[in-house]
Amino acid sequence: MSTRSAPIHSPSSLLQDKNRAANDDNWILDRAVGAGAVGAFYGSRLHRPEEGVKVSMVCRSNYEQVKQHGIEIESGTFGTYRMRPSSVFSSIAEAAERGPSSGSDRLMSSSWDYVILCTKVLPDRVDDAELVAPLLQIPELGGPVPTLVLIQNGVGFEDGHRQRHPLVPILSAVSVVNAEQLAPGYVRHNHWTRISIGPYLAFDGYLEQHVTHPPISQQLQSHSQAQLELLVKLFMNGQIADAEMYGERDLQILRWHKLAINASMNPSSILCGGKASADMLKDGELRTHLTGCMEEVFAAACTIFAIPSFPDHFASIERILQSTEKAGARARIKPSMLADWERGSPLEIDAILGTPIRIANRAGIHLPRIQSMYAFLSKLQRARFQDPQASPLPT
Repeated sequence: MSTRSAPIHSPSSLLQDKNRAANDDNWILDRAVGAGAVGAFYGSRLHRPEEGVKVSMVCRSNYEQVKQHGIEIESGTFGTYRMRPSSVFSSIAEAAERGPSSGSDRLMSSSWDYVILCTKVLPDRVDDAELVAPLLQIPELGGPVPTLVLIQNGVGFEDGHRQRHPLVPILSAVSVVNAEQLAPGYVRHNHWTRISIGPYLAFDGYLEQHVTHPPISQQLQSHSQAQLELLVKLFMNGQIADAEMYGERDLQILRWHKLAINASMNPSSILCGGKASADMLKDGELRTHLTGCMEEVFAAACTIFAIPSFPDHFASIERILQSTEKAGARARIKPSMLADWERGSPLEIDAILGTPIRIANRAGIHLPRIQSMYAFLSKLQRARFQDPQASPLPT
């Protein structure tokens, strides 16, 4: 399948199939676990039951609140509103057993159209590919398997899903959104809405030499593309105007662009004592450090993908810093890793730091700033979970 260096905004196939979302029910299972802010926000924009787009959710800590009252979203972009999922499940096992429903308790034999995973990538604790397996079975009455959508941070984690689920359409998504769950079932959307989505078929740019992909059929490619186009349309119908489609390789390039932000801001916010993103930029030494981290990741990505620079429509480092400062003037935006640290939750150290370092090393690239933060943060996390009373940094 061909790729493009710019997002695709108006695919002709959507114009030919413009009534599909309105005429056919689209069952979407959105797994919002823990804080669940990003999953809750995007799920609330997709949920349009009057148009046949019905979102159900798997919740854990906020299960009772969401089941009884739904989710209240406070957004400067969309106002304050309440979203009531079609169904709320306490576990993936329950969602797999009951399947899509209209809120009743009866069992359904049909499958989900999309299974959206918005959880932290924690490979040392959770095997996500195995976790979602019960939801990705071939429907009893035939028809296509559900499409797996990964709205997650980091790089290199999709291949575990492809290896485990060779026949499942997989869409990889990069989000630029700031949202936080202030209380169970209460989410504040602070800033940004962009979501960029592309297929994940058999991208081999990160693989070790002894790893191979399962064969990818033309049918899987075409079905993945159709599901991609429909999902972007559903997001745009939910007023996410900057929902974008990318080709497989270009979506991975975009992942590295966002990684430059995550791999610099996230660990630094913890290591400097708990500063928000914009607050770090007020400090000259920290600003220099963050700029150096981003330059390191930018250079690595250009080498890995054999490109002279990121595409022109990707924000430069200075534009990223300016946008962060502008957003910080309106709200104190904490990097997600800092919020996890303050809650005592496990950190996405591997997906955001460890895996990029290993990929870069295989390409003969060294990331000294990122490597140093990885070493320090790994030590802090081990100390915290081995002896919670001896946490090296204040919370």
